[in-house]
Amino acid sequence: MSQRRFTSAKIVILGGSGVGKTAFAVRYITKRYIGDYAPNTEMLYTHRLVGTRDEITLEILDTAFVMSQETLEKHIKWADGLILMYSVTSRVSYQDACKVKEILFHLRGAEMPVVLVSNKHDLLTARAVTEDECDNLAGEMDCPRFQISVAEGQDGVNEAMDELLVLIKRQLVKSLTTSPEHVAGLEKKSRLYNMKKAFKKRIVRSRSDTF
Repeated sequence: MSQRRFTSAKIVILGGSGVGKTAFAVRYITKRYIGDYAPNTEMLYTHRLVGTRDEITLEILDTAFVMSQETLEKHIKWADGLILMYSVTSRVSYQDACKVKEILFHLRGAEMPVVLVSNKHDLLTARAVTEDECDNLAGEMDCPRFQISVAEGQDGVNEAMDELLVLIKRQLVKSLTTSPEHVAGLEKKSRLYNMKKAFKKRIVRSRSDTF
């Protein structure tokens, strides 16, 4: 991610097997839905957002489900923000998301930009994760949660990604305003202001003594 302006971001999509990670990434980038993909394949996409102000380059890592603890930790450390996915039709995928939450908090703390995405809401008759459980996980992570169906539409995918980009930008601004360089700059400005203020007081006293 750019250190001064929000011109790039690295996003990692994490989740269990078959939750729709690749479909989510492809739907966001191409606006098309493709249901069948080679399972357990990692792919890095580059996508450019052209807005009214600046162009933002996104690196989107669609992760494989089977990976070592070391690889998972490497992905989390690399990312500026995470999409953490599970399927409401798979209890195992929900449990996988809970495990990732623990690793995430250990590595990056609670300030890591994360959006929780529960997918396959078009298949609620096969639901295996309760609404309360979905709410509880989002509450524990203190992050936004989106209930979507990648298969049925683009809107939920876009909304989840837009929210993540807002969180990443907010974190960038926060890191810049608390960086040692920024604090040192503020202290320097404060010293200069105090020097100018003291100098003006001396001038005023000098004039009053003269008259």
